Amino acid sequence: RFAALRSFHAELEVLGAQQPVRTAMDFVAPDRFRVQTPAGPQVIIGDTMFLQADDAIRQVPTPPGLLEQWRSPLPADIPAQALQAEDLGEQTLDGVSTRHYRLRGATAGERLEYWVDPQGLPRQIVRSGHNNGKPFQLRLRYSRFNDPALQVDLP
Repeated sequence: RFAALRSFHAELEVLGAQQPVRTAMDFVAPDRFRVQTPAGPQVIIGDTMFLQADDAIRQVPTPPGLLEQWRSPLPADIPAQALQAEDLGEQTLDGVSTRHYRLRGATAGERLEYWVDPQGLPRQIVRSGHNNGKPFQLRLRYSRFNDPALQVDLP
């Protein structure tokens, strides 16, 4: 269901890095992304990033699949068949009824948790663990599924 979405909004927060990271992203099928970074918005359409800086726009090629991690609710570095879900019950997230799951089978010392709405779409994913001996937490929140007002235009 998630892969079939025409559009969505996502917000990423990473805690535990030298500086906390906060990023927002809009996706419009089939291949349009707008990423809000501290340096400003960046648009990626297909395999081209449109860098906006100093009142100029440069087109830069991007590696294939650069932003596909935003479109997959499972981390690419963990094989799905190795995971087992534990149902933690119902929870309300931003006014939406969800089912909360913890996935087991990830890397030792790492936790994956999912909040899934009644349509089977992820509303929040939290991944926590240690990187180079330091704790981290990555939180990804999704909203605005198939919102026709969500558009990513050429800059």
